[in-house]
Amino acid sequence: MRIRLRTCSWLAVLLFACLLKPAFATEERCVNTSGELLGAILLAVDDDVVIRVVQGTYHLDVNPLDLIDDPSFGYTISIIGGYNSLCTSRSLDPHLTTITGDADIVQLQTYDSVNIDSIRFAHIAGGLWLEAVSYGGSGPDEKVTLRRVIFEDLCTSGSCNGVNSGGNAVGINSDAVSMSHVVAVHNAHSGCALHVDNHDLDDVFLSYSVVADNAGDGLCITDIQFADDDYRLHAENNVFWDNAGGQDIRTRVSPHVILRNNIYHVLDASPAPITSPIGTINQDPAFTAPASSDYHLQVASPAVNSGTLLVSNPVDQDLDGGPRVVGSAPDRGAYETNVDDTNTLTVTTTADQVLPLITGSLRWAMTQANGDSGLNYIHFDIPGGCPRIINLVAPLPPITDRVIIDGYTQPGSAPNTNAIGFNADICIGIRGDLSDDYAFRIPSSVSASHYLQLSGVAIGGFDTAAVDLQGGAGSWIHGVQFAGSLGGTALGNNAVNVRVAGSTTYYNWIGGEENADRNIIPYAWVTGVLMLATHANGSTVQNNYIGTSASGIDAAPNQVGMQITGSHHTIRGNLISGNQTYGIELAGTSALDNFIASNQIGQKSFSFCLPTCSNPGLPNISHGIYAHGGAGDNSVNSNSIAWNGGAGVRLVDGQRNSLLSNRIYGNEALGIDLNAAGVDAVDNDAAPGAANLANRGLNYPALTVAEGARREGHVRTLFVSSNGTYLVQLFSDTTCDAAGYGEGRVYHSTSVATIDNASPGSNGSVILDIPVSWNNAPLGGRQFSMVARDLDGNTSEFSHCAAYTCDQIFGYGLDGSTADTCP
Repeated sequence: MRIRLRTCSWLAVLLFACLLKPAFATEERCVNTSGELLGAILLAVDDDVVIRVVQGTYHLDVNPLDLIDDPSFGYTISIIGGYNSLCTSRSLDPHLTTITGDADIVQLQTYDSVNIDSIRFAHIAGGLWLEAVSYGGSGPDEKVTLRRVIFEDLCTSGSCNGVNSGGNAVGINSDAVSMSHVVAVHNAHSGCALHVDNHDLDDVFLSYSVVADNAGDGLCITDIQFADDDYRLHAENNVFWDNAGGQDIRTRVSPHVILRNNIYHVLDASPAPITSPIGTINQDPAFTAPASSDYHLQVASPAVNSGTLLVSNPVDQDLDGGPRVVGSAPDRGAYETNVDDTNTLTVTTTADQVLPLITGSLRWAMTQANGDSGLNYIHFDIPGGCPRIINLVAPLPPITDRVIIDGYTQPGSAPNTNAIGFNADICIGIRGDLSDDYAFRIPSSVSASHYLQLSGVAIGGFDTAAVDLQGGAGSWIHGVQFAGSLGGTALGNNAVNVRVAGSTTYYNWIGGEENADRNIIPYAWVTGVLMLATHANGSTVQNNYIGTSASGIDAAPNQVGMQITGSHHTIRGNLISGNQTYGIELAGTSALDNFIASNQIGQKSFSFCLPTCSNPGLPNISHGIYAHGGAGDNSVNSNSIAWNGGAGVRLVDGQRNSLLSNRIYGNEALGIDLNAAGVDAVDNDAAPGAANLANRGLNYPALTVAEGARREGHVRTLFVSSNGTYLVQLFSDTTCDAAGYGEGRVYHSTSVATIDNASPGSNGSVILDIPVSWNNAPLGGRQFSMVARDLDGNTSEFSHCAAYTCDQIFGYGLDGSTADTCP
């Protein structure tokens, strides 16, 4: 197991801010030779590395992992292609930057994340292996992200991809995999063109991609030995075609396979998907010249204008860098044609009047859009400088059709480009006077074929919700500022900034994966985001700042950051801090099956180091996550929950709320607090009343000893509970919670425990002896604690702390070696 705790150099902090992973250094390289590329990859042994690759062809004739001692790199690897010679500008087209070579295999395997953008991998003899898995707790960031990536003519050798025994052209292993505009074609081996390992897999997103003309199958997620890993696959607007293996999509283990508006011959899924595929076409996609690897679409292709906007990772540009949606719907596959069957309406005045309508006003444009059965774009070209404030005299017309409202078309506007913070130039402000219920609303009567896409505006002064999604499906709210001021003009606050309500509202997206998609969601006097909808295919809230300023450093509090009373929603990658009460509230028996992952809850976006990092806390005044009223079956995984004024996670009641691999530390109350406030007793988990307790009152392990050498040792615990199989996770911190029970700043490992000696109505027990190692600092004095989780998802509180002590046998070097002696 390996853990990396990043620290800031005292000298470096005069120039750089330290990010909250905790603080670390990022190496940035502009490369234009093969040797420079290999050398830059090897920097990921010690630091995050961002590699900007100049346009050209690069040869990797050696596997990078063969050049290091560790089986994986320690840090994030980002490889971004298409740059000019000085790396000051770039093209998004991956054909311009090719990585090739004769290596038996090329592995980009790290304990952190792998990000690849605008790169073509071609003619690599042994194929490609991409892995981003945490073996020791570098944080909630482990993910493989591919944008505009081509895999072509891989596996030219007899044995392909030795890491993956299936002989697949591209093998991927990570907790989360996000792929958009990926082209996998003409790969030679009879395995799968794209194979995703489903061990510990949470989500796979694949959209706007082409998997065609391969010697084997197309996309595969098929490791049946990991039958307990219930991943989710979201695949939309892809083209799978002429894969000689016989199956275009092959899945096993999980029924959560969501397929929308794809083209393919054969789906081989076992078990069958819970949700039947939607909008499938089994017709030749009519590529321009597939034999020559030209996978643009002919004008008459059935893929043209036949995709869906209900995508799990929406984007704005296609593989060439052109606009993603030109017509009434996106094209399927990696390229967008210029076939346009839409209407554009332009707002030219800030004036507003209900009757008679003022031509060129926003109200006029929305009325026109509702009256046109096709897709309408609303653009802005209002004379004068920024900002241009539209003061509404009444709520805008309810949205009853498809409309894309793009405030960034106003001259002087520009979306956010910062990975941390929000530097967008927003010129269009929409202001109510608190007698206006909403700015934008889709009524509950509107069918799922209609939606709102909204970007590039600032909205304030509405006493129900600024954006109220009661009906339709697939709306996308991105790059929007809620409340606050615009150019010195106060917009006013909203009761709720975004409300997703109604049983028919699903597949909505609040935010998105790109920097430009981030919303700023502050100052609501009820809640920043309210998720009321209950649907098997819920909505996603991602990459937003909820309760903070645009910088992410200061509080801009909502009363509640996010309240969820519905089901099946995904909350991923948000900064949720500074709110007046809770960061996230799960309320009521309908708050079920929500997935909360990789969020920062109670922290700042970054902190400065002078010479040590200042307190990175931006606490939610009460609990980080608060669940009550019977909320259950929710998954809270790989979040960083710190510095909050109450508990890190507070579960008053409800069952099967799973808490795995979270970094929970520095909170005023317990890290995890079940049932009544305070530490629960270790009692009889088989007692009749246990079923009525939060997470059935599952006992925490009785951690007894943590000892060994300076960097390697073991932790021993006695775990008492009813018969069953459990996961036991081990954490450590520099200090113990004031109550004497742990929190967990650093995640170390997960072990499996089985109890089979309990008599009916009583507990049994098992003793675990768990090895622990850490290369970052001496283990001596660290405070270790544990949590347990049963197979239904019920998770315990943290155990009491045990300070790591140095075994004197090692201390005196009596084992024959002093290489790892304690101080």
